Amino acid sequence: MFPRLAILSGTLAALAAFAPSSAQAQRVSLSPTIGVYIPTSELVKAAEGQEFKQEVALSVGGRLGVTLSPRFGIETSVSYVPSNLRFTFDQTETTTDANLLLGTVRASFHAIPMTSPVWVTLNGGASLIRRGGDAYAEVEDRSDIGGVVGATVGFRLGSVLDFYVAAEDYIYGTKVEDADLGDLSKTQNDVQIAFGFGFPVGR
Repeated sequence: MFPRLAILSGTLAALAAFAPSSAQAQRVSLSPTIGVYIPTSELVKAAEGQEFKQEVALSVGGRLGVTLSPRFGIETSVSYVPSNLRFTFDQTETTTDANLLLGTVRASFHAIPMTSPVWVTLNGGASLIRRGGDAYAEVEDRSDIGGVVGATVGFRLGSVLDFYVAAEDYIYGTKVEDADLGDLSKTQNDVQIAFGFGFPVGR
């Protein structure tokens, strides 16, 4: 779909190809997710009072995870966020369609193995944030690459089904180009809380 996102997904596939072939060591899980995307700060807040802020919105997506050992694994995820960008100036607010596509490739450490009734995973890696919609139609570079860290708590509901809750922090630098404000950049911390069901294969 997008070259950078394809590179992230390709990285996971390449790493998975070199994973151990033992059925006990390898576990593949596919998970549809739904969650909430929460920006923690404004994209830009200028001295003149102009403010650009992405609004809180629902997110939908999926994850693909490969457990290489009881303690370590690799995971990739994609989420779509149908959000809006809110512009505030002189106590007047306007909103414009501004959707997001979030992609990640992460290394995972299973603090409590996923074979347990309740499991805990810590993860970190690279993220891609791609912007779309009317609000970003005139922006030349609509993609940002940064980092992501997170934690997941999961519950085994049976031999072929997991339920989990995940919290992720997307850390990246973004730039807003505006004729009056110029090119302004700022480090963002955007949080996503996701819920999903995992369908494991090979456990």
